[in-house]
Amino acid sequence: MSDKRESNRGFTRRQIIKSIPVGIAGAIALSLVSGRLVSGLVRRRRMPDLPDDSIFAPDPKRYPQA
Repeated sequence: MSDKRESNRGFTRRQIIKSIPVGIAGAIALSLVSGRLVSGLVRRRRMPDLPDDSIFAPDPKRYPQA
């Protein structure tokens, strides 16, 4: 009789407890990947440190904040 009740349930406690470490590992992996993507985008937007007489330096007339 107890077998019939357990087969009607979607998840057992044992399945939930087994899936917790997998969920934690997935969350850690997702945070690492998203953190690297975001940090890569943030780093690309900065102006490079170039000498003032460099031909690659931004024009101060067009970019006064540089």
